Amino acid sequence: MNNKNKDLDFIKNNNIDVKKKEANENRNNTIEDENELNQKILKIKKNIINIKLREQAEIENIKKNTYNKIKEIKKMQFQYFCINFIPILDNLKNIKNTAHKLNIKHNKIIEGITLTLKLLLDTIQKFDLTIENQKHIKFNALLHQTESNEKLDDIHTYYVSSVIKDGYICQGEIIRKATVKVHKEKNNI
Repeated sequence: MNNKNKDLDFIKNNNIDVKKKEANENRNNTIEDENELNQKILKIKKNIINIKLREQAEIENIKKNTYNKIKEIKKMQFQYFCINFIPILDNLKNIKNTAHKLNIKHNKIIEGITLTLKLLLDTIQKFDLTIENQKHIKFNALLHQTESNEKLDDIHTYYVSSVIKDGYICQGEIIRKATVKVHKEKNNI
């Protein structure tokens, strides 16, 4: 019986060892599966973070584009306003100049027009609408046009002698060129 007991003990021990090995393998498989799952979870979390970052970047781009579009629309609307406002300024200047030529000094209407014109000119300068009406400067084809739109040989040798009609620049863009008389040399001005 001893042999049988030994055989039984051997079988039991082997079964226990096999069961231990199986348990260890199961644990190892479980740990490997757990590691795989953790890696998949990390990948999914990274993907979620990347998607959120892309969404935030897209939102920022939309905000920036919208801001730029609004800014451009405001600029265009202001330029449109200025284009329609320039004839009013011209008329007020013409009234003031005519009154000056006719030597009308103490008329309340002319004084009101003069003050209104001054206030309007001060106000438009605050909104970056500048008036181009300088004399005795070099002729610049971008800012000036001649009275009769005549062709000039070498525009760099001409100087503005007088301004017939003011030019206007709105936020860096020329709305209307100044109409001027020109002379060939600066000495003739």
